[in-house]
Amino acid sequence: MTIYYLYDPTTKIFAGAVSAVTQPDNATTVAVPDGLYQPTFDGQAWTGISADEYAKQSEQPPAPAPTTEQQTLMQQAADIMQLRQLVMAQASQIAILSKGSAQ
Repeated sequence: MTIYYLYDPTTKIFAGAVSAVTQPDNATTVAVPDGLYQPTFDGQAWTGISADEYAKQSEQPPAPAPTTEQQTLMQQAADIMQLRQLVMAQASQIAILSKGSAQ
């Protein structure tokens, strides 16, 4: 059995390797070189990009800092949550005190 390296018929992007007796369609016996990122087959050899180029393409742009207005809204939302917790705690205490005075 021979190892065949498959590629997408349209994009020519590497699609995996198989061991088979006969060569499948869209496959080659030319091995994909180590260290090659996003390999594509040009009919003769595998081409791709280096690890550095791949890392540059994969980098996410830094998230923008929140505006002053967004920071204010986030602080207000946090304050509202704190006030809700305080109201719930006070309601619980009132219920306990009411129960105690009814006895």
